Amino acid sequence: MHRRTFLTGATAAAGLAALGTAPPSPRPALAGTGSGSGGTAPRVLAERFSAAGPVRPERRFDMVAVTGGPGGTDTAIRFETADGLGPWRPVHLHTGGRDDREPSAAALVRAPEGATGYEAGPRARTAAVNLTDGEELRLGGPGRVTLSPGSSASPGSSASPGSSAARSGVPFRTRAGWGADESWRFDEEGEDLWAPEFHPVQALTVHHTAMPTGDDPAADVRAVHYLHAVEQAWGDIGYHVLIDPEGTVYEGRHSGGDGVPVFSGVPSPGRARAVTAGHAFGFNHGNVGVCLLGDFTEELPTDAAQDSLVAVLRLLCAVTGVDPSERIGYVNPVTGAVTPGDAVSRHRDWLDTECPGNAFAEVFDTAIRDRVVGGPS
Repeated sequence: MHRRTFLTGATAAAGLAALGTAPPSPRPALAGTGSGSGGTAPRVLAERFSAAGPVRPERRFDMVAVTGGPGGTDTAIRFETADGLGPWRPVHLHTGGRDDREPSAAALVRAPEGATGYEAGPRARTAAVNLTDGEELRLGGPGRVTLSPGSSASPGSSASPGSSAARSGVPFRTRAGWGADESWRFDEEGEDLWAPEFHPVQALTVHHTAMPTGDDPAADVRAVHYLHAVEQAWGDIGYHVLIDPEGTVYEGRHSGGDGVPVFSGVPSPGRARAVTAGHAFGFNHGNVGVCLLGDFTEELPTDAAQDSLVAVLRLLCAVTGVDPSERIGYVNPVTGAVTPGDAVSRHRDWLDTECPGNAFAEVFDTAIRDRVVGGPS
């Protein structure tokens, strides 16, 4: 039998309770709703495998997390079903991470229905990930908040983020709303594994997850969270904002206990400071990462996802003062290195990657950037 390690949200982070903390109130420019408050979400379960060759997890699995070391090269995977082992499928490992660590390469691969096992290529470390059968996490705090460029917002808005009704604010599904396991942020002594660091915002960068979406987008967000926080040992998710095919917007990287997504407090142009995440290695400080759920190598995001992306980028530009039409000299606040780029960029504009997918990248200027620059029609 291949050696395996069983992981749950508790054992992966020293058994600390994953209870959310309700943000303080009132919060200018932020309105919370009771939707999802005090709810539950299943813990992510995982079985790690350290040996090559076919493996058969003891429990059902939804995805396989594939990880490698710095400079990891692409690999392949094939799945076993009742019909036997299927064909090999390429796995394109994405290399990135926190600026204070060596970059790491990883990817998530969705398992086919009825999969009983799999085999990954040599030198790949894997974990079979179950997103639905874990014990229920108790979640605290509002399930949704609305971030607005103004001084106040009305609670309970149900408008789509891409609609005209949302031009004065974008509703976010909070970490509590999508089921973040907050225990992963801490070590055995209760110290934060990735203490938040804040810098003025210079750029906004768009990504894709490079995997097909499932029936439950919140579960997909939890899978990305697990990959980054546990398998890559970052302690948290590497994106600031995520968007699903229906246009729902999700809060990403933890930015403090004030309940304001992305920022150190209520943002205002010239003084907006974003928490440093891990979406563009070497260019993370002062760079807000927005990730679309899906693989856009050969197809485009849904209209709803594109509309929400435009609304989110417009909001972020409004609250930070970033000019979406500008070419900038991005200044790394730690090293002082200056890199030219667009204020609103694709991941591939910073690094050697196919992200956010070849099909989407080809139309990004007209489908997204030009709409952000033009403002609400």
